[in-house]
Amino acid sequence: MGVGAYAYYRRIVEAQRGRLFDRMIKVTRLKPGADDLVKELEAAKQETQFEKSIRGIKHALPDSLLINGHNPLLLLHNALSEGLHAESDEDCLSLAHDIRVVLTAVAERMAEALREDAELQASVGRLMQPKGGEQRSVH
Repeated sequence: MGVGAYAYYRRIVEAQRGRLFDRMIKVTRLKPGADDLVKELEAAKQETQFEKSIRGIKHALPDSLLINGHNPLLLLHNALSEGLHAESDEDCLSLAHDIRVVLTAVAERMAEALREDAELQASVGRLMQPKGGEQRSVH
């Protein structure tokens, strides 16, 4: 059961790698001055080898995406590069659990960052519109 769970999560991460990068790029764009990191993430997304894509990121991800100060993509890569057949079924089950926990945490962090930004943008938009319909000037 452990080997199957591990293999399942490995396939999920590999299949959803592009979506993970897309969401990370979207969250990173919220951070002012993160143009270089956005370019690195876009290049990393195009890389076909997961390890090369992760190692190519030189700038730090936004703090909101870090898991205990660590890059979640690197955590996932390290877990997924463990030898599937070199580990016991119990070890594979433990690794699968850890992968699921990290994937869930990073998905929640990305969703929260995007939700907070959308709420902030909506609030700013409403504050810019006075009751009379003319846009307010904020300096």
